[in-house]
Amino acid sequence: MKNLVLAIFFALVLTFAAQIAAFSQTDADTAREDKKTQDSSLNSSEKYEAHVYLSVDSLSRDLGTWKIGTVYFQRKFENKQIVWGTYRISDRNGNRDQEFVGGIYKPFRNKTAITAEAMYSPSHKYVGKFSVMGEAEKVLSKGYVVHGGARFTKYDSVNAITGYGLVEKYWGANRAAYTMYITNLSNAGTAPTHRFQYNRYYGERVNALGAAFTFGKEHENLGPRLGILRSQTWSLSLSARHWVTQKFGISLDGTLHRQGDIYYRRGMTVGARYRF
Repeated sequence: MKNLVLAIFFALVLTFAAQIAAFSQTDADTAREDKKTQDSSLNSSEKYEAHVYLSVDSLSRDLGTWKIGTVYFQRKFENKQIVWGTYRISDRNGNRDQEFVGGIYKPFRNKTAITAEAMYSPSHKYVGKFSVMGEAEKVLSKGYVVHGGARFTKYDSVNAITGYGLVEKYWGANRAAYTMYITNLSNAGTAPTHRFQYNRYYGERVNALGAAFTFGKEHENLGPRLGILRSQTWSLSLSARHWVTQKFGISLDGTLHRQGDIYYRRGMTVGARYRF
């Protein structure tokens, strides 16, 4: 059984690696949430964890298909500190971007923690040239955790600064969370966004099912011709994380996103995880 699981995992790695030369896109906020709220590796004895993901998004109005490939690697320390690196490559209708991401999560004894992350893109057709993010969190009583942070992103012609606050509530095998984002674009004003999440954990390996709903105004880089536009948006997403064994896991995400009156985007992400 162990050999079969390893064979399946490495087959997925080879399949994704063959496509990563053609795909990628980054969503660092999603990666951060996944690491800190749905990642069961904090309860595992393995020090290392590797993920591979492949995403395909289909746009309405014949606006094409977006494809994303991601490779993620993290190192966990005995004090629960985590460092990670991510490589992503995306294709939006033939326009390709690469991103290199590195970050650290550092907990302290007084139930506080900090997170820092930086991204660099040598291509930056749709994504920013670079971004930096910092966050602080505090564990409170009765299952509450609060977070506050900010991200700065540099594009070719504009800068974006996003501040956010996140409140989580844990009870039993459940988690609920609310996040408010406020993004200021240097040439387009301020855009607020609200995000509601729910997760249900199950099994000894802390598997998870989740749902999220987001709405508000959002800045989206629509490429060299249209530039960065601010639109009224909403999105609904469903997610599943399941550890088949203590070391091998799979994930599945589905998203429906409306970008103002421009398009609907329907996406699916499949992934594999391995601890060692």
